Amino acid sequence: MNPNFAVRDREHEERGGNGSAPNLKSGKSGALRAADLVSKMVTPQLVGVVVVLIFSFLSPIGTGPRLNSLECFLTGIVFIVVLPISPVLVAYALGKVDIWVSSREARTPYFVWAILMYAVGTLIFFYAESIAMYAISLTYVFVTLSVTLINLKWKISIHAAGISGPSTALAYVFGILAFPSLFFIILVVWARAKLKAHTLGQSVAGAIVAVPIALGSYALVYPTWNPVFWFTILLHNLLALF
Repeated sequence: MNPNFAVRDREHEERGGNGSAPNLKSGKSGALRAADLVSKMVTPQLVGVVVVLIFSFLSPIGTGPRLNSLECFLTGIVFIVVLPISPVLVAYALGKVDIWVSSREARTPYFVWAILMYAVGTLIFFYAESIAMYAISLTYVFVTLSVTLINLKWKISIHAAGISGPSTALAYVFGILAFPSLFFIILVVWARAKLKAHTLGQSVAGAIVAVPIALGSYALVYPTWNPVFWFTILLHNLLALF
């Protein structure tokens, strides 16, 4: 492992993602500390784990005839969480990038790899007739593809999009029960802008772009939304766990 990667991350924090200079090295303010914590704790990968867990074990429409809940969960973890981020982790360990891949120009190959992994997962769930997991995988494909195209010219926030897309999917399926997850979108938008990893416009754009894409993906492949039916089935699934 290249010992320079820690220095690289520290330098990134000191100068901010857009080249400005928030003083994170010394005298870090309470707001900056909070933003840093939010940015590191509420990540697209962590949200991916939560979303895969929920749709695998609590889906109102089940997981389909070919895969059980555990198989859906493990497959989702591999193709939605682990494989998409793996090249970034390797490059980070070698000291080639900081953990956020702050350089806009350096992001494209990592985004393309992630799209391919999401696409493989989408095909697996499509073949397995697991509509709940197919829909969320398809959402990841389209959201990441859109962000990749925008990133060619403008450093839109993949972090915000990676929270907003799955949160929208949860809200679409579970209705008001999932609305608290939307609070994390606001937190992440604020945190990324506060840390100057993105401008406020770039953070807001990432969150906004993902919403219609997620809604469109679910409108294409997911059954008609019916909050009464969903609540009844969700309650049944929750009781079945005990």
